[in-house]
Amino acid sequence: MKYLATALLLTLSAWPARAEVPLFAVKVDIYRTQTDQSSPNMIAAFNRAQLAHQPRIITRAGKEALIETGEQDKHLLSVTLFPSDDGEYYSANMNYKIKQHDWLQASSESEQIPLGQSVLMSSHVGEQLILMQVTGKRFHDLDSATQWLEID
Repeated sequence: MKYLATALLLTLSAWPARAEVPLFAVKVDIYRTQTDQSSPNMIAAFNRAQLAHQPRIITRAGKEALIETGEQDKHLLSVTLFPSDDGEYYSANMNYKIKQHDWLQASSESEQIPLGQSVLMSSHVGEQLILMQVTGKRFHDLDSATQWLEID
């Protein structure tokens, strides 16, 4: 969590005092669980999953944002967010890679998610199931966006 707060502060300190375009804030909750090779029951998997990461990010509407987490030689999760130019909706892409004998990879994509609505995405690779809950919201000032990200 200390790393997340540092990254958020570095991102915010580089931000201009007054944004010319809407800001786009995103909360991402990443859960991990083990599962067998068959297609998992998503609701049951979500109920038993462990919260692994809670990255938060602020970007400008119309500007792609990337969140990456994992261990370089074991598993990598990347989340790419694409807010619309007007900040009214966003798209999200989750890509998960895990190293077993070779790299195995799965991805999940969701387009035109309305603001304020949460979407649950998943990637199932081998025995690893990654679940991600994403919520995005548009703001006109940095203070409001920061406050929204701090509220759980």
